[in-house]
Amino acid sequence: MVPVTLSQFFVALAAVGALLYNPIKLRAEVLGFTRSQASIQNIHGEGLKVIPNTVQCEDLHHHLPSGLLFAACQGRPAERFLWFPASPEANFRDPKAAARSEGGVFVINPKTFTSSRLTLEGFSGPLITHGIDIYSAPSSPDTVYIFVINHLPNPAYYDSPSPSPSTPKARSQVEIFRHTIGTSTATHLRSVRDPLIRTPNDVYATSPTTFYITNDHFYREGLLRNVEDIAGPYLGAWSDIVHVSVDSLTNQDDPAAAVTATVAYAGINNPNGLGHGRNDSDILIVRAAPGVLIHAAVDPADPAGTKLKLLRSTQLPCTLDNPSYYADPHASAPGAPDDASGYLLPGLPVAHTLGPHEADPNAIDPVSVWYVRGAAGEKRLLFQDDGRVLRSASAAVLVGIEPGQGGRKQAWLWVTGFFAEGMVATMVDL
Repeated sequence: MVPVTLSQFFVALAAVGALLYNPIKLRAEVLGFTRSQASIQNIHGEGLKVIPNTVQCEDLHHHLPSGLLFAACQGRPAERFLWFPASPEANFRDPKAAARSEGGVFVINPKTFTSSRLTLEGFSGPLITHGIDIYSAPSSPDTVYIFVINHLPNPAYYDSPSPSPSTPKARSQVEIFRHTIGTSTATHLRSVRDPLIRTPNDVYATSPTTFYITNDHFYREGLLRNVEDIAGPYLGAWSDIVHVSVDSLTNQDDPAAAVTATVAYAGINNPNGLGHGRNDSDILIVRAAPGVLIHAAVDPADPAGTKLKLLRSTQLPCTLDNPSYYADPHASAPGAPDDASGYLLPGLPVAHTLGPHEADPNAIDPVSVWYVRGAAGEKRLLFQDDGRVLRSASAAVLVGIEPGQGGRKQAWLWVTGFFAEGMVATMVDL
């Protein structure tokens, strides 16, 4: 063995320190350790409104054929703080409260700034909402299929006198509803459950019977779940994205019947929100804790046409959640100088406090919404709140406004959060 001098040791130590400095600095910035809540300045746009009857809507989608917004929200604010398996520390505090959950599907009219709750026909169970997606076939734009993540308590754990530690506390599944634009109801078609649907966060629908889901963590709770969040980009690429197809939309009795699930992408850290990008070949994936937007597509080398291929990524300075894409309806041409199309990325600028806050109804969680546009990927902070108007940000969409005098490009920005008492809308310049 070659002896190492003290000077050589310190040189090697300095080299290792230099190697680790940038990754550690980036993690500290993204998780918000370099910011304080008091340093978050409000960037509110014009005419900020809080929308009534939109409690803790975690996800939000713009149905372009009708112009309406769809969201899945909770009925009572207290419910989210008593049971939410998707929170950083995995909140399993009160399964009885979860069993009484009154989450629902809501339609928001962006012209009147009003929200209405759909009556869910044929659905009687509790609904603990999380990510959603909507799908309309081009041939039938007034028919909307709504896919909703539902984080139910697991009876195999809570009804057992001595449950095994390996038995999951949550038995999450996906609910599929069908809604006709102009009506006040949505019909429950079926529930979907599979062992590969473990920690579902968001859903990306490709037809009425096929969709992708993200498992945001490999570990459902405990220390290694925290490792996934804090050191995940380097140590915790353990989770996956799953493709699901169902052979029947009428099987109400057995959620596991006629379900085929396969892993579409394995070995990814903290896959969270999913979104529809510029076209069907632009599948948006957010890695939440790392603050990364990924552009993916169906892998052309996969004979089944279900596996995903990751194409490129964009780093943002905070944690992120559900992404969306705004296609500028008033651009003279795609990519033209007046094209304001871009990617919306809501997130948390002080995310490291979210775990301690997950059971506190009175805590404050500031929010940011970033806008990435253009071939160069220009990043702009479009909206920010100190957490007093909007607590947490998990989804955002833009609804365009006809350009005014001088061609000024504006849109209504809609932002919602899983801890928010109501989503907000505000007019922003693009």
